[in-house]
Amino acid sequence: MGSALHHYDIWKTTPPELFDDSEEQTAWLESAAEQLVMGCDIHWKRRNQSPHTITADSYVTALQDHLNQRQIDGMDERDAFARLVLAARNGCLGDMRDHADYLLGPCLNPNGTLHEIALTLLRPLAADAVAAEREAHEDDRDADL
Repeated sequence: MGSALHHYDIWKTTPPELFDDSEEQTAWLESAAEQLVMGCDIHWKRRNQSPHTITADSYVTALQDHLNQRQIDGMDERDAFARLVLAARNGCLGDMRDHADYLLGPCLNPNGTLHEIALTLLRPLAADAVAAEREAHEDDRDADL
């Protein structure tokens, strides 16, 4: 209960983060974050530049870093990592989800912590990826002429 109150206090006192993302960037971020959460790599290429990729493995590393930091910070007061492994081995899907949600911690993002971690990884790259999409559309339009 103490942990829940602590998280609630953080949630109530932390102002929401505001980002100056364009509509195109927001759409790209939402789509790419969903793909990362589902285990897909994200690719884009600008004209005259090397291709860029954010791999599902890099997302998993960011997720692992988040979970490890919560462990270091003492946020796993009920040994949820061990309980998650036991639930997975015993096929208890409801318990697995409960332990995973507990380990991920509270999140202000309505799509959850997994989505927020993906957004954090992708946000610095959004402008470049959107520019690459615009270039690809221009190239397609020019090819049709």
